[in-house]
Amino acid sequence: EPTVRAELMEQLPRLAMFCQENRPSIPYAFSKYLLPIVVRYLADQNNQVRKTSHAALLVLLEQELIERYDVETKVCPVLIDLTAPDSNDDVKTEAVAIMCKMACMVGRDITERLVLPRFCEMCCDCRMFHVRKVCAANFGDICSVVGQQATEEMLLPRFFQLCSDNVWGVRKACAECFTAVSCATSQEVRRTKLSTLFINLISDPSRWVRQAAFQSLGPFISTFANPSSSGQYFKEE
Repeated sequence: EPTVRAELMEQLPRLAMFCQENRPSIPYAFSKYLLPIVVRYLADQNNQVRKTSHAALLVLLEQELIERYDVETKVCPVLIDLTAPDSNDDVKTEAVAIMCKMACMVGRDITERLVLPRFCEMCCDCRMFHVRKVCAANFGDICSVVGQQATEEMLLPRFFQLCSDNVWGVRKACAECFTAVSCATSQEVRRTKLSTLFINLISDPSRWVRQAAFQSLGPFISTFANPSSSGQYFKEE
């Protein structure tokens, strides 16, 4: 019964906390018995079960209740499988969103090694614009996690593609995260590459894209400030 599975997922973070508090007497209980259930339900056929498992997983990561080894060997491999080309459309879109949200929680090393290659593939998913839109919406967060070198070498070419996507919703998502992407690049890249790209968004045929770009204009300009001389810098709140 799906409602039973969904209810179980809602209770699971509390169970995980109990296992953490009583770890000396039940050291492997969460890793061995509970985490596999969460991971399995990420691909459940019922939408509500999947949503509650997504929420449970993010809570577990946020509260650091999942060991790093388990993130690498049990969570990430499943998410990679769920974002494979032959995966169910809804499940794939949801898994991409989870990968993006967990990046800031698991840190640069895991994100760069395990998440980034598949994320770059998903940015170019020619069949599903929903996947590309999720990637665009979370692009700035991924950039901020992996840092300048990976952003400029691996992510920027994908960002240019997304900013020229034939679906206006994808381009709008790029405009909304433009400042965060800019913060992850060098001044030279901002000046020579991102400025031209931003002008394209401000001149976009879609008024929704133009509106999002104009709302990002001030924050984007602020990323050009030199804090040492102006005393000003952009800080994402």
